[in-house]
Amino acid sequence: MLGLGLGWLCRYPLVWTCLTGRAVAWQAGWASIDPTLVDDGVAVFFVLVAVLWALFVLVAAPLNVLARRATSLSGRQWWGTSAVLWVAPFAVLDLPGLLR
Repeated sequence: MLGLGLGWLCRYPLVWTCLTGRAVAWQAGWASIDPTLVDDGVAVFFVLVAVLWALFVLVAAPLNVLARRATSLSGRQWWGTSAVLWVAPFAVLDLPGLLR
């Protein structure tokens, strides 16, 4: 449950990371997006993404360290499973809409 709960939080940095990629592609002339989205430049996206990932790591890392100690899984199994559970809500709920 912890992994999916953190996955719900992880959706926000992942969505903004995808939007940042799209803004960079627009800047390079590879994609088209609404110009009002990038009125302030692409740098705003990078700052926002960095802050969102920092907040996520500050919440997720301590919780995962505590939960990891309470399980019998090896470190490799724990972190692999955690990564999959973090990305699962994004892949199911947000990614299809972003790929349109």
